[in-house]
Amino acid sequence: MREYELLIDGETLSRTERETVNDPSSNQPVSSIALANESDVTSAVEAAESAFERWRTVDTVSRGHYLRDIAAELRTRKTEIAQRHTEETGRSLLDSKRSVEYAAEYFEYYAGLTHRINGETIPLSHEEFDYTRREPLGVTGHIIPWNSPLLLGSRSIAPALACGNTVVAKPAQLAPMSILELGRAARDAGLPDGVLNVVSGSGSTAGEALVTNEKVQELTFTGSKTVGLHIRNLVSDRLIPLNLELGGKSPNIVFADADLEAAADGAVKLFSNAGQSCYAGTRLFIEDDIYDEFIDHVVSRIEAMDVKKDPNETEISALISPSAQSEVSSYVESAIEAGGSITTGGRIPFGEGNFYEPTLIENVPDDAAVSCEEIFGPVLTAFRFDSEQEVVERANDTEYGLYASVWTTDLNRANRITEHLEAGTVTVNNYASPIPQVPFPAYKQSGIGSEYATAALNHYTKIKNVRMTVDRTLR
Repeated sequence: MREYELLIDGETLSRTERETVNDPSSNQPVSSIALANESDVTSAVEAAESAFERWRTVDTVSRGHYLRDIAAELRTRKTEIAQRHTEETGRSLLDSKRSVEYAAEYFEYYAGLTHRINGETIPLSHEEFDYTRREPLGVTGHIIPWNSPLLLGSRSIAPALACGNTVVAKPAQLAPMSILELGRAARDAGLPDGVLNVVSGSGSTAGEALVTNEKVQELTFTGSKTVGLHIRNLVSDRLIPLNLELGGKSPNIVFADADLEAAADGAVKLFSNAGQSCYAGTRLFIEDDIYDEFIDHVVSRIEAMDVKKDPNETEISALISPSAQSEVSSYVESAIEAGGSITTGGRIPFGEGNFYEPTLIENVPDDAAVSCEEIFGPVLTAFRFDSEQEVVERANDTEYGLYASVWTTDLNRANRITEHLEAGTVTVNNYASPIPQVPFPAYKQSGIGSEYATAALNHYTKIKNVRMTVDRTLR
């Protein structure tokens, strides 16, 4: 098995306490990971704090060069890093190569924005001059999820570094390898020691130590609502910025006038990464006039999907763990108990690995667990609706508000619906993945803060106002 160590202040540090990472497609061990204790996290934060005093003074153009070099190093190592990503997440090698490319694009995007970290000049009286400046926060903490670790880690680490902050990253226990590979790539690309530190370990030990360390000036977390609220409570007396993305139960609304083929393609995008995505469109609302026809379109696409043991051949990747597979199975069983019917799927296809068939459930009540709770699996629920007002009310009847999609050729209707949907992102006639150039905000219990785009530059900096009296009299 491959062995991975902690990365602190540019050095790899071995630890006797270790944990095995298993390949979700086979549950066979693929690597041994060093587990950080509280002292290790403290050392990483101290290294980042020391490096911050130097890194913050690096001019913005040079910071951009560092980020471009990291992007280049990721591309140089694309095949190797993608292999590790596939081994820890169960995703196909092609999909993992895309993740490496997307990660590189995040570093390139924010490399091009370092010169945009500007203040403004505010006109006052003839005797006064006022301006603002944006300054880095200091040490930022990043707790990274397992479902797409390299991409989701890069989307916050890149802007944090671009703004002049230093980083301590804690990858997920189930999928730490690609973030440790990112740390290695950044170090080998020439990033100064201590600017990016990676401490693998458990949430209860390494994660808790990172959250409670008072030298950490910002925290970014992607994961469950329960853990996100716990983090917020732990730092409630410190008033530090938080970026929390905590899940979704996204509605996908199809009207009778929509391009049904395109809408059906969008509906089954849920099954990418086996539904293990926070913005997955898990609730499919179909206008009654086209319900049966549209269901046929969706079913034909689902049943054409292959589930195979080889992650490089399957269209539906494995779930991250046996417990995740069991949880998905329990949700499907609960849907049947609530009166729902399985149109297709609903089974564990074979004994090896954590696979689950892509599943469509109909006739389930709106208040059933499968309709309300984030499943994080390849399970789609379909519902009929009759009117705009009805579907908007039902779509909004959830504690989450991360993402929504509307399919219609009526531009007026599209504008009406998007205005009333309670979601941070609403797409019309597509179900697009988030990209660096546009913000990805969250409504309601889906989180606080906004990563991506220039919004991240505001999040990872603090504003200082300077107001001075000046003598403009010519001598």
